[in-house]
Amino acid sequence: MDATTQDPIDAAATWHARIDAPDMDWAGFGDWLDADPSHRAAYDSIALLDAEIAAAAPAIAALLPANDDGVSDHAPPARSTRWRWMATGTGGALAAGLALLLIGPTLSGSDASVQTYATDAGNTRAVTLADGSAMRLDRGSRVSVSGGTTPLIEIADGAASFSVRHDPSRTLIVRAGGYDIRDVGTRFAVVNAQGRISVAVAEGSVSVAPHVDDGSTSTTLTAGQRLDIDPATGIAARRTVAPTSVADWTDGRLDYDGAPLPLVVADISRYARTPLVVDPSAAGLVFSGVLTIGDGSRLLDQLRAVLPLRLHRADGVVHIERTGPR
Repeated sequence: MDATTQDPIDAAATWHARIDAPDMDWAGFGDWLDADPSHRAAYDSIALLDAEIAAAAPAIAALLPANDDGVSDHAPPARSTRWRWMATGTGGALAAGLALLLIGPTLSGSDASVQTYATDAGNTRAVTLADGSAMRLDRGSRVSVSGGTTPLIEIADGAASFSVRHDPSRTLIVRAGGYDIRDVGTRFAVVNAQGRISVAVAEGSVSVAPHVDDGSTSTTLTAGQRLDIDPATGIAARRTVAPTSVADWTDGRLDYDGAPLPLVVADISRYARTPLVVDPSAAGLVFSGVLTIGDGSRLLDQLRAVLPLRLHRADGVVHIERTGPR
């Protein structure tokens, strides 16, 4: 693909359409991302729109007319098909996709009973909450929802992203690992997995505080900020992230720009079949790039392709060690 002469958005759509292809040119994709800062921004915008369209699939399907063959179940095309036509006419496709998102209906209700949602290792799941907010669960996640039109969401394990409609009269609460995340209208993601809590904000702001009042003040996060918490110690670290990279797992990828290796490995751990531990020799490494999740089995191999790492397996644990400078 000659991406050098294409508009960045068109090129991003073309790369995105091929992201799951067996012959995907990962080296060429990386070179294209690094060639110009606008390329990464363009790809992030394409991937984010694709994720939002996927999350709104039930609403989009409800707007589609019945076809002449009498088939009553409609769904937007799969990603590879959807991005094939987006890559050939990106501007119009973006406008059409956004229009569908804006006029798509949401569900409503006041049922305050507890509803539990779970995903397996191979699938994510989109849920429309009773207050109209959108939630998407990552693979291998378990989440319970109660409270009706004033939702209380508890993430027992895994990760979830949220798009919350603005309503000053109510606050959505997400509870994870003994911490409450409060929001009145924004887009953010929460992880409760592998002994850590992570909160990242794409738009708006949220407050984070221990569920049990211990006298500490709450922490406010705004768009482009991420908070990583170790519940065992109560130590929290705030860092800057690209808003477009928040909940990028909804698109089957993990996107980093100068992220410490332990944080990257913590994300990968959600998809690994065995526990992962970063050796102190490698803890100072940072990673920039895009990892494709797939079935989770190739994430460490993708990381080793660009970082001086080796894997040592012992007693059912994979230790990630540094081999030396490259």
